[in-house]
Amino acid sequence: MEKYKIKILKGLLPFFCFLIYFFAKSVSVNAASIDNYNENQVNLDVKSALAIDVNSGQILYAKNANKKLPVASMSKLITVYLTLDAIKNKEISWNQRVQPTKQIVAVSNDPEYSGIPLQMNHSYTIKQLYEATLIDSANGPAMLLGEVISGSQQAFVKKMRQQLSTWNITGGGTQLVTPSGLPNYTLGEESFKDKDKDAENILSASDMAIIISHLLKEFPQVLDTTSKAHSSFIDQDQTISMESSNWMLKGLSEYDSNYPVDGLKTGTTDAAGACFSATMQKEGQRIATVILGAQHVDGTDPSRFTQTKKLMDYIFDHYQIKEITAKNKVPKITRVKIDDGEKKSALVYMKKPIKLWLPKEQKISNLKVKFSKSALQAPITKNEKVGEFYISNLPALNSSHGVGVEATVHENIEEINPLMKLISYISQAAKKYYQSIFNYGEKREKNSKSKVKTKKDEKPYPDPVNLAKAGTWSKKSEDKAYPDLTKVKNLWIRVSLKENRTYIMSGNKPIYTMLSTGGTYHKNKSDTPTGTYYIQEERGDDFYNNELNEGAKYYVSWKDHGVYLFHSVPTKSDGSINKKEAAKLGRSSGSHGCIRLSVPDSKWLAETVPVGTKVVIKDK
Repeated sequence: MEKYKIKILKGLLPFFCFLIYFFAKSVSVNAASIDNYNENQVNLDVKSALAIDVNSGQILYAKNANKKLPVASMSKLITVYLTLDAIKNKEISWNQRVQPTKQIVAVSNDPEYSGIPLQMNHSYTIKQLYEATLIDSANGPAMLLGEVISGSQQAFVKKMRQQLSTWNITGGGTQLVTPSGLPNYTLGEESFKDKDKDAENILSASDMAIIISHLLKEFPQVLDTTSKAHSSFIDQDQTISMESSNWMLKGLSEYDSNYPVDGLKTGTTDAAGACFSATMQKEGQRIATVILGAQHVDGTDPSRFTQTKKLMDYIFDHYQIKEITAKNKVPKITRVKIDDGEKKSALVYMKKPIKLWLPKEQKISNLKVKFSKSALQAPITKNEKVGEFYISNLPALNSSHGVGVEATVHENIEEINPLMKLISYISQAAKKYYQSIFNYGEKREKNSKSKVKTKKDEKPYPDPVNLAKAGTWSKKSEDKAYPDLTKVKNLWIRVSLKENRTYIMSGNKPIYTMLSTGGTYHKNKSDTPTGTYYIQEERGDDFYNNELNEGAKYYVSWKDHGVYLFHSVPTKSDGSINKKEAAKLGRSSGSHGCIRLSVPDSKWLAETVPVGTKVVIKDK
């Protein structure tokens, strides 16, 4: 990884940013604003739709996903979540028996609405109400769950609103008025007076996907109930048959083994139209889809399920599931600065592999990845989460950065003691003050060249006759085969900064000469440190620094484990060569501290030079 020096203000000490590895060959997307994504790839006859991977939050398809629309009974999933949360916290229990109010009994027996008819002075278990809410989409049981959890319908709706706020589901148009998804007036005397009597619960497809993700991740046992096509509701001596409104379940009319759906919830009102949220597993990955406002004729029209199948077909045809691991180098290892630590930097790794949905034509190597932090704060415990790698060209739910992969370090890093911290701060302040006096770094390479000119006879070794012309970055430096480094006796590498040459040495003899570019000179001092170093284990195919709009191909570290590298001439954000900078190769200085080589030379060196090979860097 290249060490980048940035002059932040005239006269201040330049500081070194530690490179963030990631791939830069795809167009980045701002996931937080994803409203439409791949919407032109499939023609869905719906008002809004969304498809996600539940585990990663990756968005696979979006059509008007942020548009606020009535969601009808799908909002019962919030009621179900809060019920399971209350069970978990022992606020209620499955066998607890409760009685409905007069208003709840009236709604549950209204033939206009779906559900189980509850009776006055009858008691029902929380388990019965929970199953009726999910399987039969029963409104009375959903209302009674809210009543027992919060004491009243209004209090429970306020709890629902608070939960949405916790999940960052806010914004204009978001509205909750009932636990069931029915209009506001169904609460009777408890209806919200500041809302129209016909007001309904309004959310977006993205909002519903967030709710579903939390429900499935925190309470996966909900699928034990949502996967049931049929069940029974026993009320004293009466047994009422329940059939799921999710017709895609096995045993119902829209079941298809190609779509092994095991949840979740339908919703229908005149305002909402036909809505449906579905979930299933594909190759071990759980996806969820949301359909809002499917065009339908009546209650017998399967349009919401037809549109869901069409969306799933697109996903299965368009994507392939790939596991991202350290082995396939996405994300690449990143070295990050440590503040107040006994170590100045540390390597950051993926905490665990992740499976992602990639378009079938997309390669893993084309993913664009960056680390979430520029520095970490000591102390740090081995294997704890320290941040995330963001894959910015794979949009994610409720994220402005793309799909996130947890990152960690493989070592404990202690905090320096307070006295050493104070000394460090004083030292840094003194350096800044000193440099501001002498305007350190004000003059760049153009003004320094006159001070570093050398005569040709000062070259440590004469150029070979077959050496390429200065500025040749796309070819080998010498028109001959590269040496087999495994057979070279007394192998070491010699770098001449002022002569812009790098020599592969066998004892005292140069056996291969490469055009190179070292660090820019300031006050007759190069950004590249001089001295004796050794090849380290960090190496790879490419990297890119998004903040500085510069990367490179093929690299191998020789100092500070990824801070100073041999690498190719620099690349742009699209992976193409920065030809203006490449023209400096073998001709002048210009790097931020690393040693630049031609593309073939850097590839050969990164792939063949042994760890531990001595590297001697001198001005001459």
